Amino acid sequence: MKQIQIILKAYMESYFHNYGKILIVLALVFAFIPRSFAQTANDAAKIIDAKLLKLDLTILKDSLQKLHGGLYRYKTKKQMDQLFESCSSKLEQPMTLITYYAMVCNIVSEIEDEHTAAFLPNNAIKGLIAQAKLFPLGLRFIGTKAYITCNTKGLLAGSEITTINRVGIDKLKDKLLDHIPSDGSIKTGKYAEMNDGDDPFFYLYYLIYGEKPGFDIGFISPDGRKGNIQLKADLFKNIECHQQPAPVTQYLKLSYQPDDVAVLTVKSFHNFKLEKTKENLARFLQDAFAAMAEKHIKKLIIDVRDNGGGEDNNGALLNSYLTSRPFSYYDSIKTTTRKFEIKDHDQLAVQQPHENDFTGPVYVLINGLCFSGTSDFCSIARKFPNVKFIGEETGGGYHGNTSGARATLVLPNTQIKVNVPLWEYFNAVKPSKYKDRGIIPDYTIVPTINDYLQHKDVQMEFALKLAGKE
Repeated sequence: MKQIQIILKAYMESYFHNYGKILIVLALVFAFIPRSFAQTANDAAKIIDAKLLKLDLTILKDSLQKLHGGLYRYKTKKQMDQLFESCSSKLEQPMTLITYYAMVCNIVSEIEDEHTAAFLPNNAIKGLIAQAKLFPLGLRFIGTKAYITCNTKGLLAGSEITTINRVGIDKLKDKLLDHIPSDGSIKTGKYAEMNDGDDPFFYLYYLIYGEKPGFDIGFISPDGRKGNIQLKADLFKNIECHQQPAPVTQYLKLSYQPDDVAVLTVKSFHNFKLEKTKENLARFLQDAFAAMAEKHIKKLIIDVRDNGGGEDNNGALLNSYLTSRPFSYYDSIKTTTRKFEIKDHDQLAVQQPHENDFTGPVYVLINGLCFSGTSDFCSIARKFPNVKFIGEETGGGYHGNTSGARATLVLPNTQIKVNVPLWEYFNAVKPSKYKDRGIIPDYTIVPTINDYLQHKDVQMEFALKLAGKE
């Protein structure tokens, strides 16, 4: 075997002047042995030799240990070593790409870091979309229960799916969740990924259980009637009740409600997304808080639901409008080789309050799609005595996350890609009794399936009622 050659191709995707997370993608290509198969539309079903799979596993383990800034944030080295040993012991026989990929996804999930993610080769993804026979319905999880959201195939919108092929949905979803990355033990982010993210139920079911010709589905209809229905597997293009997110045309908005209440909506901290909609967060916040001061607004609702994060300085900037005192944002940032100093990152310095700061009651709406920089913002806002949280636990960790610069590892024999975050962030917050959780709301409000079907925003309704009383 030839000596391993690592070709590093580094390029700057974006650089946020002295602020935020520098996103660097490193394509690590291990080009020391011929590819184990030629890429075709059927890549997912290709059989790969066990020795090659073990080699990819070794490369994955070594790369994570050398590069991942927070590999042992939630799991000890002993636990991670045992996980890799367990996976290696299963690689005594050839395996399909899709089965091996499921193993890699489970490893990534066990790291308990939302920014670490694995991806199939593009051709394999295209092949699955075009040819794979899948569970024919999109499901929506609310709490721990699964529902369908449209009338189709003899089922009514709002029907609860209780079993699939005589296996309870509770057991199924637990196994599926073990293949979705998340910070710590947070579940809301995993459910959000199945509901509105890149890991819908029908895809995860195929990934873990393989292709099935059909399904015996147990259900409870909205009127309480129990039954079973048999449905055939189908192509991705024919799946019912799977709603694609609507394109976003506006991320930032300020509106006013009765009782001197303002609603500030911030759906992204990513500058590149805001640039696409011709929005600027710094200018928007300056104008919004000046307008609220002029109108003598007494209470403020900030809606950051579905905000997946972005530049570090944007979260800190919003915090600077919610206090009249200087505050700390990040306690420390480090990689596997060094610890950052203030000169390396502006948010390690003490942050100053902004002009027109708002010190009245603030209600922040959160949910499982609040990741990364949005969770950082919420963690710091939690320190302010005038701020309360409404909704569902954030998908990002309270104490910090591992993100910033990122390496993309390409495993040579499977071509599976793994994103490896390099910077471990520690928020400047008081220790919580939940070391592996997100920001837990003061008022937990979870929409029911009927709320969802009727497009009722019960979290916003609760916030408005609460603000009206204070």
